[in-house]
Amino acid sequence: MTFDNAELVLVGLIFLWAGFVRTGLGFGGAALGLPLMLLVGATPVYWLPIIGIHLLFFSSLTLVKSLKKVDWPYLKRSLLWIIPPTLVGVAGLLSLPDDVIVVFIYSITIFYAITWIFNTKITSHSPWVDKLLLILGGYVAGTSLTGAPLIVAVYMRHIA
Repeated sequence: MTFDNAELVLVGLIFLWAGFVRTGLGFGGAALGLPLMLLVGATPVYWLPIIGIHLLFFSSLTLVKSLKKVDWPYLKRSLLWIIPPTLVGVAGLLSLPDDVIVVFIYSITIFYAITWIFNTKITSHSPWVDKLLLILGGYVAGTSLTGAPLIVAVYMRHIA
């Protein structure tokens, strides 16, 4: 992809805004930034590695501050439910047409928007719903890096 100066400024502003969202909420920068980036250049495979590096860097900064507060045993148990669907999602990202992935990303974004508009929280109150949300969150994260709201719903139940 080639960008003109206006598009580069837009991408910079979107990353800045996504950073503020991530700083304020602790997650969600990719979920809200990626759909906007797709308006600039509609190829998710180009954006996701850049967003992934952005997330790894800022997640590392957040993690370093609270390393002793991490529930390591629960994290290890939950990763067994997250990693396999994430790998399936990455395989889908690489093999499905861009149009299908873009529709999937916007559908997830619309779902998150509807839950926000109606002030509905994604929550879990049972172990099987925990596993379902972790599986769905892993798959969504694999295809678009926007699975955090689904995964956070489970983690909040176990750490809050």
